[in-house]
Amino acid sequence: MTLLIPLVLVTLLVRVGAWFLTTRGVDRARPWSSWPAAAGAGVAAVLLFASVTHFVEPQRSGLIAIVPDFVPAPDLVVPATGVIEIVIAGGLLVPRTRRWVAVAAIVLLIAMFPANIVAAAGVDNPAAPSTPLVPRTIAQLVFVAGAVVAAVPVRSTPARRVATTAA
Repeated sequence: MTLLIPLVLVTLLVRVGAWFLTTRGVDRARPWSSWPAAAGAGVAAVLLFASVTHFVEPQRSGLIAIVPDFVPAPDLVVPATGVIEIVIAGGLLVPRTRRWVAVAAIVLLIAMFPANIVAAAGVDNPAAPSTPLVPRTIAQLVFVAGAVVAAVPVRSTPARRVATTAA
């Protein structure tokens, strides 16, 4: 649930920051001046924060404990998904790859959801996430919605020209 904070904060900071900069003629901020770009940055922040837990104890052991039984080698899957989260986060920050990587983020979020079901049912590991299923499902849907927004194509707008007066 705490991952909703970076999603909202980063999305809003990027959107407002890009608007502020572009209105002052900073054309390098233009690729970030859309909701899809800002949402991509927000989802990237969520994935980066989440990826840390795949490598740091005791959270890593807690994540291994909630991997569903049908998934082989949980001790390898957890760090692998952490690496995938980092790669997807990077791709969301590149305007040319954002749309397709956002789709990959949606697939990853859906693929990892069964672990949330296991966690909600309870496991015998004190480091395992214990968020009840309904709030966790709502949070997951918000993350997916952020990735959907990031996947929306952005209409390119020509650079704003500053009028100059001849003396």
